[in-house]
Amino acid sequence: MIRLRSLLLRWLLVPSLLLWAGGFALGYWRSLAQAHEAFDRTLLGSALVLGEHLLVAGGEVVADLPHAALEMLRTDSQDRVFYRVSSLDSGAVVTGYEDLPPPPRPWSAEPVFYDARYKDQAVRIVALRHTLLDGSDRRQLLVQVAETLDARHQLTRRLMLQSAGVQLLLIGAAAGLIVLGVRRGLMPLRRLRDEVRARDPDDLRPIASAEVPREVAPLIEAINVHTTRQRELSEAQLRFVANASHQLKTPLTLLRALGAQARMQAEAGSVREVLDRIDETTDATARIVGQLLALARAEPGHTLHPQVVDLRTLAQEATFELLALARGKSIDLGFEGDRPVPVRGDPVLLHELVTNLVHNAVTYVPPGGRVTVEVDMPAGRPRLRVIDNGPGIPPAERERVFERFYRLADAGTPGSGLGLAIVREICARHGAAITLNDPPGGRGGLAIEVSWQGGA
Repeated sequence: MIRLRSLLLRWLLVPSLLLWAGGFALGYWRSLAQAHEAFDRTLLGSALVLGEHLLVAGGEVVADLPHAALEMLRTDSQDRVFYRVSSLDSGAVVTGYEDLPPPPRPWSAEPVFYDARYKDQAVRIVALRHTLLDGSDRRQLLVQVAETLDARHQLTRRLMLQSAGVQLLLIGAAAGLIVLGVRRGLMPLRRLRDEVRARDPDDLRPIASAEVPREVAPLIEAINVHTTRQRELSEAQLRFVANASHQLKTPLTLLRALGAQARMQAEAGSVREVLDRIDETTDATARIVGQLLALARAEPGHTLHPQVVDLRTLAQEATFELLALARGKSIDLGFEGDRPVPVRGDPVLLHELVTNLVHNAVTYVPPGGRVTVEVDMPAGRPRLRVIDNGPGIPPAERERVFERFYRLADAGTPGSGLGLAIVREICARHGAAITLNDPPGGRGGLAIEVSWQGGA
C-alpha cells in the first residue's frame, strides 16, 4: 500500500534534487565562462605589456623585458605561461616559444582568444597585432601569450563548491519544511480517520468535508455518495423485513386457522370449502410475497440491469397473463398498440409495473366492466395507459394511494395496498412520471398514465 506522505515527499523532493543537479551543471559552465572572462583580461594585459617592451635594435626586433617580467611570463604560481613574438610578414620568431600554435584563420585586427593544446596541456591563447616603428618603416608583429587552465578550473570549482554548499543547505532546509508541511497538511486526514474509526458500525452519516483539503473533498463526496447508497440499501432491507412481517402475519394466521377448521370438519363438502379458502389465501399470500420482492428490487439501493426493451411487447405479454383473471370476472380486457415503443429499463421491473397496474384495474372493476391497456408514442415520448370504467379514485385520494399499505376506506376488494407504491418506485428508478386522471370522454372510472421523456 502506497503511503500518501511518502508519495508527496517523493514527488516534491526528487524533482528538487534533479533541479539542483541541473542548476549545479548550469552554474558550473556559467562560472567557467566568467572565470575565462576574468583570466582573459589578465592574459590580454600580459600580451599588451609584452608588446610595449618590443623595440628595434640594430635592425632586429628584440624584447626588452625585465628579468622579473620574463620569469612572470615563464611560470606562474598555478599555471604555466608561454609567449611568442613573430613577424606577420615573414613568420620569423623574434622571441619566445617557437612552436606555440598560431591563431585560427582568417586573421582579425582585434585581439583573438582561442583554445589549443600545447605540450600535452589545454591552454588558452590570446593573439594580437602589434605595430612597431623602425624609422619610417612599420613592422607588423604577432604577439601571443598562452597559459594553462588549472587556475581557471580551480577558481570555478571553488566557486561552485561554495555555491553548491549553500544550495544544498537551502534544499535541506526546504526538505525539512516540505516534510513538516506535508505532515501538517495531512493532519485533517488523520483527524478524519480517527473520527471514522470512532463511529459505531451502524453510523452511516455523511462525512463532513468542510475541514479537509479542497483536493480531497471530491473523494469525501464520493465516499458520502457510496455511504448514502449503503444506508438506503440497509433501510430498504429493514423496510422489507418489516413489510414482510406485517403483510405475511395475517395470511399465515388465517392459513393456520383454516387448517384447524379443516381438521374439525366431518363432511367432505365442508372440507372442500375450507380447502378452497386455503387455496385462495395461498394465492393471495404468494402475490403479497411477489409484490414485496418487487418492492425490494425497486428500492433505490438495488442495482438495476437496464436494457432496451419494447414496451408494447412487454405490456402485451403482461396483459395476456391476466386474461384468465379477467375472464373469471367477465371483464373485457383489451390491448391497443400498433408499433414498437423502445424504452430503456429493467425488463423485470417494467413487467412488474404493467402487471400491477392491470391487476389493480381487473381487481377493482366490477364484473362485466372494461379494462384497456394502451401503448403509444405521441411526440416521440413513450406512454403506457391503463383505462377502466370501475369506481375510480377520488381526486383527494389520488396522491395517498401511492403510499405503502394505504387502501381506500370503501374498498370492498381484498388487497395489500402495495401495487401503486411499487409502480411509483419503479417509475422513479426509470425516470418516468405517473399520473391518475379521469378517463377520456367524461365517463366514470380511472385512467393511469406512465410517460417517459424520450425513447431509448
